[in-house]
Amino acid sequence: MSEESHKRFRAQITDEALNRYREKNKALEEAERQVKNSKNSIIWLIFAGGVFIFFIFIVIILIFLLFFIQGNNNPNNEQKNIEWTEEGNKTKVAYGVAMQERCYNKFNNFIENYGQDYSKCLIEIDFNEQFCEGYNPQTQALSKENIIVILDASGSMLQKTSPVMGISEVRIDVVKKAVLNFFNKMPEGVNTGLIVYGHKGSNSTIDKELSCNGIEEVIKLGQNDYSKIISAMNSFTPKGWTPLANSLNFAKDILKEKANGGKNYLILLTDGIESCDGDPLKAAENLKLEIPGIKLIVIGFGIYDQDQINLRKIADIGGGSYINAESSSDIANAFNDQLLLIKKECITGEIQKMSLKLKENNLSNLNCWLEATEKEKENFVSNIEKKSNDYVCNVEILEAIKARSEEFWLKKVEIEEKNSSIFNQKKTEYEKQLLELNKR
Repeated sequence: MSEESHKRFRAQITDEALNRYREKNKALEEAERQVKNSKNSIIWLIFAGGVFIFFIFIVIILIFLLFFIQGNNNPNNEQKNIEWTEEGNKTKVAYGVAMQERCYNKFNNFIENYGQDYSKCLIEIDFNEQFCEGYNPQTQALSKENIIVILDASGSMLQKTSPVMGISEVRIDVVKKAVLNFFNKMPEGVNTGLIVYGHKGSNSTIDKELSCNGIEEVIKLGQNDYSKIISAMNSFTPKGWTPLANSLNFAKDILKEKANGGKNYLILLTDGIESCDGDPLKAAENLKLEIPGIKLIVIGFGIYDQDQINLRKIADIGGGSYINAESSSDIANAFNDQLLLIKKECITGEIQKMSLKLKENNLSNLNCWLEATEKEKENFVSNIEKKSNDYVCNVEILEAIKARSEEFWLKKVEIEEKNSSIFNQKKTEYEKQLLELNKR
């Protein structure tokens, strides 16, 4: 083979080898491209799969949360089982608060078991007691005012009064008539009693001890009964001595036994001074000391000079006053003046008692309402709020409880206004009576 042929042969071999190399390289590039594309597809598939799995995870979490919330709101989870029905969303009203039916039922159940009785906080006052209107034997003695009359039935009470228009009367008859009228017109409810001395024994020295110790409560302190007064007045006649000191001590012991914190009046009527060796000034002092607020009124019948001075001292020590009487009209006026004074003080006292009663009643109703409201709130916290996760019902029940409390507050205010109106009306009536009494 010539060199030229050899060159052509080598060139042909080279071209074929190069062509084969290029085709192989092209195949390799194609394979490489396919591999690269396959890798990209796998990466995309992995990414898409991850996104899908993340979405599924989120959906599962949401479904779980939904079931959890529904489970907590299920009424079957309440301690008190009230089933949820299709009517559960039906709106009902309790004390002006719109509520879902399940909440409404729970509220009623709460009130039935834990609700407070507000009716105890709506107490009205009865202002119809009439203690100062006059005598009524059917009325119980409800007041705290005690009046005792000490009546002289010593022998000197058989003397006659000074003539008035030519007419003279026996002293004891004048006094009995005045005392009967006094008790008959006594304000209703005032407790009355009658003590008599000097009606036992005689004026003689031999009967002195019997007469001086013969002090008797002919009408026991209590309900004013006119029939008993008449009977008592006919049970004694003047006979003996004048034990002023012992009669004051006797009355003091009765008032101490009957002590009720009220006003006490003691009216001593006598036509003479101490004749039983007692010390009426000391007795008056003890009376004032042991019966606080006592008013000792001494009526002297036909008393003069030094004897009158001594009796006035007794009245002063006893916290009262002395009245001198010469005739039957003087005796009548003396008792009428005391009756008028007692009526005024009785009426004034009634106004004060009614005012105090009104204030105490209002305060009692207020405290009752406050206690009931606080107790219901405590019961709500311990029996509803801490035991139920039903937030909607808890809110609605609490609102209804507050509305119920507010409704009874308004009712309480109405009662207070009603009581105040009645009080003001009664007060006006009593003040008119006082004006009439002051004109006399």
